[in-house]
Amino acid sequence: MELDSSIAVHLTDDDDPDLWDVATNTILNEATLLYRDTHEDIYSQVGCCRHWVRPHQSRWLADGSFALPFGYNKTATAFSYSLPDLDWSVFFKWTGDGWKPGRTGERCLLLRIAIPGRTARHMQAAVHTIWTPRSPSSKEKVVRLYGFRKKEGVWRLTATSQPPIQ
Repeated sequence: MELDSSIAVHLTDDDDPDLWDVATNTILNEATLLYRDTHEDIYSQVGCCRHWVRPHQSRWLADGSFALPFGYNKTATAFSYSLPDLDWSVFFKWTGDGWKPGRTGERCLLLRIAIPGRTARHMQAAVHTIWTPRSPSSKEKVVRLYGFRKKEGVWRLTATSQPPIQ
């Protein structure tokens, strides 16, 4: 799957389309592996977050470290992490033949993918994902982080917060 036009239309000159292509394909291909054992409707929301949490230079310590891919909880009285706020997003549905544009249904399984903005300026990017209300292989929400680095002009997955799904 190459970068979907519904995503590409939202990208700015500050966003690296190659990262978006690699990140969405990597994560959605992994989700496809999960789907093979379930008969439920699965959707994905792919979006851009331009405001990550950065108190005291918080880091995700994987593969040399990445900016921590979480948002601020604006309702808490003390500092706490929350889902990244998405500036824009698009929805896809797994059809059995691939991921096609489509809105979510009621009580469906949703993989929410937050990719950072302004990636054309950086050589690394941390992506936040969460399955809601649960993942296809679990009875609870599953958060997973993905770290990508640009080496020799090519974006590659170099870290995850959990082992790869088989």
